[in-house]
Amino acid sequence: MPTVPPSPPDPMAELQNRWYNAVLKNLPASPSTTQLIQPAPPLEPSDTALWARENTVPPASLTFNWQAVESALFFDEYAAVIQALSVPESTLVTAIGSGVHQEWLKYLKGLTPQPDEDRLPDVFYAWAMTYHPDVANEGASALRDIVRLKALQRLLHSYQGSPPKPAEYLGGSRELLSMLSNSLSTTISFDSATTSGDVSGTWTRGVNKDFSGLWAGADRLDATTTRFARSVVTVEAELGAYAVWTVNPDPRWYDSSRLHEAYTKHSSPPWASDPQLHWDMAFGEKSGRLQRAIGSLLIVERLSSVVTSDAAFPSDDQQVIKANAAAGLWPFFVPTGDGVTNKADFDNGKPRLETTASGGKPLVIGAHVLPIARYLGGSSTAPGGIDR
Repeated sequence: MPTVPPSPPDPMAELQNRWYNAVLKNLPASPSTTQLIQPAPPLEPSDTALWARENTVPPASLTFNWQAVESALFFDEYAAVIQALSVPESTLVTAIGSGVHQEWLKYLKGLTPQPDEDRLPDVFYAWAMTYHPDVANEGASALRDIVRLKALQRLLHSYQGSPPKPAEYLGGSRELLSMLSNSLSTTISFDSATTSGDVSGTWTRGVNKDFSGLWAGADRLDATTTRFARSVVTVEAELGAYAVWTVNPDPRWYDSSRLHEAYTKHSSPPWASDPQLHWDMAFGEKSGRLQRAIGSLLIVERLSSVVTSDAAFPSDDQQVIKANAAAGLWPFFVPTGDGVTNKADFDNGKPRLETTASGGKPLVIGAHVLPIARYLGGSSTAPGGIDR
């Protein structure tokens, strides 16, 4: 049976694909990781606002409309995996032998008061160095593994109260603003007539969905958006400062070695013998909730974007566009307010759409998305970006 070719993208999807390729070329950024984010409202000057943008499991799409798509939180999915792990007592038995293990339990039972759990490795080491020095190190190491996992599980549980505690990341709003103040400006120039719409070689193999139409919230298939998308569209966007911000979960709650072990081993241990969450639910290709993570964010400050189209819009459509411009206009969808203005003018029906954003509040316009295997085995350097 001959292969049925895929349906051609609708006009707005084709325009978004062309815009994606223009962003890659102008910034530059890599098609193996880059995702555009919309809308891009100014970030509040707080660490928690920045961390909230980092704490996301992005969808498999070249555009992530975070207001339209409900995405999982990285912390929640990571915590669920850690809670599903266990280090069985048999690990200690294997390390020291069943005979020594029985002696240790008898000794431990006779201690008054009973030592705190976190002191057990040291207590065992002191005891074993007297009676069984040949297994002192192995036994203490096995106990430390058991104790550390239980302590981590308790810590993660403490974040999940009501209201939940924000998951911290390394670096905050002050560090980001300082980084942007030392970053270079750049320009994105776009002409839909000369930019390719082929995104088949990207990390999603061309999947690009859930984005808005001409303004934030507009259906990408509505008539006004379609007229715009079928025209020759140009963009001149000046980014006053552009930086790649590396995403690093705070090691106080994030243990990459535990997550790596859970990913690379499907059975028990490290997974509990009867966990509520199993490997496929966490990492599986079809329905795993932790298939990807954000390696870094693409952040700009001070934006000036001018969009033109050679399509002539009737007066009714002009009024609709003007009425909705404040919601945020393609391609950045930055809503009016907080130093942001959106303006729609028309010359003989042809639009000139302008968005300006002042300094002080950065805009998150994209991310580098990594498959979980690469995320767990990667370095601290952002893909195609800078190391901070």
